[in-house]
Amino acid sequence: MTHGVVLEVEIHAPVGVVWELLTNPAQIVRWLGVSATLDPRPHGQFRFELFDGQYCSGRYVEVIPDRRVVFTWGWEDPAIPIPPGSTTVEIDLESRGPERTRLRLVHTGLDEAMEQLHADGWQRYLQRLAAVAEGRDVPPDPSLPHQGPEATRNPLARGDPA
Repeated sequence: MTHGVVLEVEIHAPVGVVWELLTNPAQIVRWLGVSATLDPRPHGQFRFELFDGQYCSGRYVEVIPDRRVVFTWGWEDPAIPIPPGSTTVEIDLESRGPERTRLRLVHTGLDEAMEQLHADGWQRYLQRLAAVAEGRDVPPDPSLPHQGPEATRNPLARGDPA
């Protein structure tokens, strides 16, 4: 059975700023990952490197500038049971005035174990997006414990308890 993650966040920044943080490769890495290749148009590539060697990828499905972006999502690491393009992320933006945006994220196609892990991850990364958009200090990257020589195993990988 598939489940979904639904999150909403109010961001004190114009919708255009939030849009750029979602669709511009130089901007997305300010809050998500270390490198990105984005081609935000239907069938265009969506790929980012969360940390060294850990890639997430998919394709854009729908792109309405400053309003809505939909892309498929999955992990290139075969140890993570979500292959590229196997789930879908929908992000809707609503202007709430010149300096306020409501962001609604829906991530579908996840099984129950992956749903909770992605809900936690998206919550933390959306906090980072909001901080960047608002010009605040950015919270630590949630992936840091899974990087470098002292890294803990990625909880998304097969074999870890959910």
